[in-house]
Order: sequence, then C-alpha cells, then structure tokens
Amino acid sequence: MRHGFCIGAMILLASGLLLGQPPERLPLGPPSNLTMLDRLEAMSPEQRQRLLENLPPERRMRIEERLRKYESLTPEQRQRLREQFERFRQLPPERQQAVRQLFQRFSQLPEDRRRAVRRGVWELQMLGPARRAIRIERPWFKNRYSPDELQMIRDLLEVAPAP
Repeated sequence: MRHGFCIGAMILLASGLLLGQPPERLPLGPPSNLTMLDRLEAMSPEQRQRLLENLPPERRMRIEERLRKYESLTPEQRQRLREQFERFRQLPPERQQAVRQLFQRFSQLPEDRRRAVRRGVWELQMLGPARRAIRIERPWFKNRYSPDELQMIRDLLEVAPAP
C-alpha cells in the first residue's frame, strides 16, 4: 500500500483534484494559496452540494470521485499528500506540466504494467542513490520493462519522494 500510495497520490495531484480553478461563485477575498480541496473542505455540505450541482456533469463526477478517494485516506496519508502537492506547486510551470504529462502516460498503462512500474519505483526508492543507479542498469532489472517504462521509472523517481 505504501509504495503504491506515493505514486497514486502524485497521480491524484497531477490529474487535477488539487489544481482546480476557483469556482466563480466562491468569494475570492484576498489572494491566498488555497487549493480547490481547501475551499471544498471549508464549505458546509450544503455549500459543497450547490457548488457541485453547478458544474458540468463530467467535471462534477471527476471531482466527486477524487473527493471520495481523498476522504478515504488516513490523516497521515492526507498530510503526506498535501506535502507532496506543496512540493509540486513549488516547481516551475514547465516542470509541473512535465509531471502532469508523466502521470498521464503512467495512467494510460494497462493495470498490470502500472503495478510493475510502481513496484520498480518502490524497489529503487528503498535504495540509496549509488545502489539505485547500479540496480537500474542491471540486465535482470531492465528486462522486466520496456524502454518507455524504464524512462518512466527514472522520471517517477525524480518526482516521487522516497517513503
């Protein structure tokens, strides 16, 4: 669960739950660093329902599903997700876009290959940088993945902090 959570959390981040634009009906007030998630959590259930009712059906379904996933996390997982998101927000816009594209590619893999890539990232995260570099070049490791998956693993290691 732990190794999959890190990547899963980043996918949630990259897929837009926390990156949404403020709805037009929310009072903006002074500039803040609030995310869409912060705004939704601060609303009463009635306010949240009214806001979601005004969204296009497809966007509403995506947001509701992401909220369900977020609310099913433990407080520690939520905190970790927020910390990861804050690191993501610190990235320059072009790097943020690259991360979004990376996770979009990852999410398009078949489920069995996503599991394999997730496992590869987790295995390498458990090692120090020197041992990681050696393992990723070993034929027995490389043969488990396509060239694109190996590149994806390298890229994911750059953005997914070690557990």
